[in-house]
Amino acid sequence: MSVQFKFRDTVGHDRRLEVIEALGRAGFAAQSLFPGQKRPKLASIFTVSKADAKDVKAVQAALTDFGHEIEYVEAAPERNLKA
Repeated sequence: MSVQFKFRDTVGHDRRLEVIEALGRAGFAAQSLFPGQKRPKLASIFTVSKADAKDVKAVQAALTDFGHEIEYVEAAPERNLKA
């Protein structure tokens, strides 16, 4: 399971890095769900891997200072894709 969050459209690249660093200090590793994506809506979605449903509250707490810059924080279930 992972936890996903989305930045609001108004949040710039430098500020996003600050938020990701703050999550790192809280013990979470955040990365883009769609690395290299050119479309802003998709590029603004990030994931915290190896987190579970109970970590949603911890990630939300770590993002408290950035609340107005985060559109949502939610748990995302693992998916077993079949080819």
